[in-house]
Amino acid sequence: MRSTAKRLGSSKTVEVQLKAVADPTRRRILELLKRRGCCSLDVVRASDPGMCVCDLQAQLGLTQPTVTYHLQLLRAAGLITTRRIGRWLYCRRNEEALNRLSRQLKEL
Repeated sequence: MRSTAKRLGSSKTVEVQLKAVADPTRRRILELLKRRGCCSLDVVRASDPGMCVCDLQAQLGLTQPTVTYHLQLLRAAGLITTRRIGRWLYCRRNEEALNRLSRQLKEL
């Protein structure tokens, strides 16, 4: 019974993640977050991947509320992590979750 519950939880996670990456804007955000040295915050090292919301907004040509909406969905799916730095929100890909999703899709 326990393994069935685990599979159901896992399949629900995969479903949420697939819905998150189904949108082209969210896929573009994940692509942008792979880049290194693109965050305008001084406290982020140039060797670190990720961007703050203002940088994503500029790259995507979208309003801040729209970018934030997409980030919320990606974060709820566990595909990104965010960290508040002063008044800025710094975003990074959750590589472990993305790799796990990739492996699960390959098993289909």
